[in-house]
Amino acid sequence: MPKNLSSYALYILITVLVLCLYLGDFTGLRKIQWKMDDLMYSFRGEETVSPEVVLVNIDDPSCDKLGNWPWSYDLLADLVAACNSGGPKTMLLNFDLASRVSEDTSGNTRVLANQISWVNDIILTYDFALAEYSHQRMSKPDYLYKNSLQTRSDLGVLDENAALNIRRPILPTGVILQYADGLGFSYMEYEQDRKVRWAPLLANYNGYYYPSASLLAAASYLGYKPGDVTITGGKSVQFGKYVIPTDEHGQVFINFNNAGTTFTEYSAAELLKGQVDLANLKDKLVIIGVTATGVSDIFNTPVRSNMSRSEIYANIIENIMHNNYITRFDVSTGLNLLILFGFGVFCAVILPRVTLLYRMVILFVCLFILANLSFIMFNSYNILMNSLYLGLEIVMFILAAPLLDKAKFAEGGFSLASLAGRRTGQGHLDFSSAPKLKGVPARKIREEKDRTEFEETEHISSDDEPGPAVAAPAPTETETAALDSTPPPKSSPPAGEDEWGWAGSAAPLAEQSDDRPAEHLPSDEKLPEKSSGPVELSASPLSGTGGDRERLSHLGRYQVVEVIGKGAMGTVFKGTDPAINRPVALKTIRLDFVSDQSEMEELRDRLTREARAAGMLSHPNIVTIYDIGSQDDLHYIAMEYLEGRTLEDLIKRKVQFSYKIIASVISQICSALQYAHEQGIIHRDIKPANIMVLSDYTIKVMDFGIARVDSSSLTRTGIAMGTPNYIAPELLQGRPVDRRCDIFSVGVVIYELLTGRRPFKGENLTSLIYSIINDNPPSPSKINDNLPLIFDHIVDKALKKNPTDRYQKASDLKAVLADFISSFGGAKKIGI
Repeated sequence: MPKNLSSYALYILITVLVLCLYLGDFTGLRKIQWKMDDLMYSFRGEETVSPEVVLVNIDDPSCDKLGNWPWSYDLLADLVAACNSGGPKTMLLNFDLASRVSEDTSGNTRVLANQISWVNDIILTYDFALAEYSHQRMSKPDYLYKNSLQTRSDLGVLDENAALNIRRPILPTGVILQYADGLGFSYMEYEQDRKVRWAPLLANYNGYYYPSASLLAAASYLGYKPGDVTITGGKSVQFGKYVIPTDEHGQVFINFNNAGTTFTEYSAAELLKGQVDLANLKDKLVIIGVTATGVSDIFNTPVRSNMSRSEIYANIIENIMHNNYITRFDVSTGLNLLILFGFGVFCAVILPRVTLLYRMVILFVCLFILANLSFIMFNSYNILMNSLYLGLEIVMFILAAPLLDKAKFAEGGFSLASLAGRRTGQGHLDFSSAPKLKGVPARKIREEKDRTEFEETEHISSDDEPGPAVAAPAPTETETAALDSTPPPKSSPPAGEDEWGWAGSAAPLAEQSDDRPAEHLPSDEKLPEKSSGPVELSASPLSGTGGDRERLSHLGRYQVVEVIGKGAMGTVFKGTDPAINRPVALKTIRLDFVSDQSEMEELRDRLTREARAAGMLSHPNIVTIYDIGSQDDLHYIAMEYLEGRTLEDLIKRKVQFSYKIIASVISQICSALQYAHEQGIIHRDIKPANIMVLSDYTIKVMDFGIARVDSSSLTRTGIAMGTPNYIAPELLQGRPVDRRCDIFSVGVVIYELLTGRRPFKGENLTSLIYSIINDNPPSPSKINDNLPLIFDHIVDKALKKNPTDRYQKASDLKAVLADFISSFGGAKKIGI
């Protein structure tokens, strides 16, 4: 067993750290890896690798001479005719050919269609609108279906993420489309650094798979029809002897060639004026596209920051024709982990045994070999190594190398006391038998002896003398509240649920295991008992709510009739406005939990300001606020009185919701939030207890009175007003929040409606918050496998930790549900 174990442990810890970074796949490190990969392209020599592909560009000189883009269809017909006269084998028209009223009425559309009919093999492109999930219904749209691809019969149904999902294709005008030999979609996929590295080859539309324009053009040029192309989901696309490796999403990694030197390019104006030798187009694949400044799409790629769509397609086609693919070495996670761990163990065994100089030499040689190996593998074998983490491991080892000697010193390798003496029976050091140390002066030994004896006299006590008692730290106020917050056991739910009429195919909701207050229930309904569960981050209940406070006769000018609920911030009363004899709900908010008087006044002003702002909201899905006021240490809000049940109460009663009802409930919540967000108000406490369900399934969102107004700068006490089970991570972390935090809360509500349980759990407040910030809950369909997959997509996107990855507006989430709701027939409304 080696004596310097800490030296070995240091390298093992560094190895474990690098493995964690690799598995964590942090965005910052991923961007560094992308930059390293892009750097490889710059070392390639000049080469022209694809004489088969020719680009005809509608560029700036063409627009200067022949008119601005878009050109009339008769001029495009002349361009197609000029190219076709050169005898190309395949032609790809890479621009929009939608119906234009002026072109249709002038007859130019028919002219272009007739010219296209003369081309032997012409491919057109189309755009589409993306869908959140793949539709399972099978349909065969006109013109598009004949371009569908085959799937391996032994694979069954492909994973829904194996291709892009099309919601609606945007096809060229039918007059032109009828003469096209092929139809491929046009779409670009970006990495997080806004660079194009991957190209999607497949798209799913209503149960059938369709090719991209580049895939279809390459197959057509090589003599294959769409029916000859076979998909092996998540692995490859194949026709004949050509096998295109793809990732699990049906994308191919583009092996970009040298920009501007790989493909022959001609200006459309030169071609139309006869300045191009048409023999250069013979048996070529000609791509006609727009590259003019200001009217064409340009893309950032590893080899150029302003590459045209046509040149990207040319690179993809060239890769397919010549089997010129890049093999990414980082595809095998297990192999990369083995390499990182093996190198770490090697360094842990070897480096502590050699001097610092040799350590540095070994590590720098390893770094040099890694850099050259990456270069050779890319340029000679088209293998792109994931060398970042191995390089990071070497660099960290270099930084740690000088620390090994300090680790040895700390273990006692150079301790004068350990070398020169031994302890006596009384705990002192006996130097009488110490060996004579070469190079250590006697004075140093005496100083060490004196210092050690002094320290032992001061700090070493006998066995029968107890040391000072160490008091356990007192629990904090938050911990005390958490320990005292366990509510009484939950009573059985009331009988008679059938009178609700909530029918559907959803699984019964699971028993709730947490404590959530109910509000605004009708007076003739008994509140269910609260159950034990995770601690909620909210202010303690209103002090005295069970005593004189519940027997209040008036709040301001309003007469108090009875208690109808207890919320996290206070009590809810049913009251009457004597001026117009109108029933109202009076929600009280306790202010005396703030000890500092100035902070209490600040909070009072803030609540008043925000309640006034919420009072200006007028929407059918938002509870109307009539008035605000204060009485003693209570702040109250008078609002619309509703006859119904909270969504929380329905979940506790395990009501079975149909999928359409769930979608309708969420859609109405999104309508309310979208309206409030447009007025600059963020709710920040969306939860089932704040959502009222009326007898006709109308939804009313409550408690906008404690929402945060965007323009308000008073945010210090805001977090205490929320419920942590539904709060977005950025709010818990104290980061700036916007309307997207409400979307996260809606995602939690959807999850609870679908599964009967909350996505995030914790034994205490700390673990619950940690779960919200770090954990990804299982998909709802894994809990109830009968759920439509659309809900998995919605929940997954709504619960993203990073707000930029969520739905950016509530209306976006509502739009996703629109098609799902429309697929149902009319729903009979049953009274509550």
